[in-house]
Amino acid sequence: MSDQDNGPGVKIPPPLIFITCAALSYAIEWWLQVSFSFPAYVIQLGVGLIALGITLAMISAFQFWKFKTHIEPWKPASVLINTGVFAYSRNPIYLAFVLVTSGTGLYLESIGIVLSNTVAIWLLYYLVITKEETYLEALFGEPYSEYKKRVRRWL
Repeated sequence: MSDQDNGPGVKIPPPLIFITCAALSYAIEWWLQVSFSFPAYVIQLGVGLIALGITLAMISAFQFWKFKTHIEPWKPASVLINTGVFAYSRNPIYLAFVLVTSGTGLYLESIGIVLSNTVAIWLLYYLVITKEETYLEALFGEPYSEYKKRVRRWL
């Protein structure tokens, strides 16, 4: 069994990274008794970002299902998806996590949750994305290299 048969070796589920960072940030705000008051349109923007993020995640998940490959980053990939939303972003699900977290922060009037994305993205990059990209490069070779040149990581 080769390393490609085992997947990229991701140990932490990416949603857990975002949930943990957001929860810790929210807890720190609560502990410090920091509160913010956002205008109604900012809260509505938060709801829109949540809806956009959920929609993007669902479309991305459907593509994984359609191409019959694993959505879980710790399982092996069977195909390189480079159509649909993946023609515009190499990581649309991670982008969806950022949108949902930002939207949740705006909805809950929590600057901490919004800013937690900074830490979450950094952790995601070093704990997940670097492993995934190395794995996909080894598995798919030149087609993946060309895909990386053509499509940005986020947008």
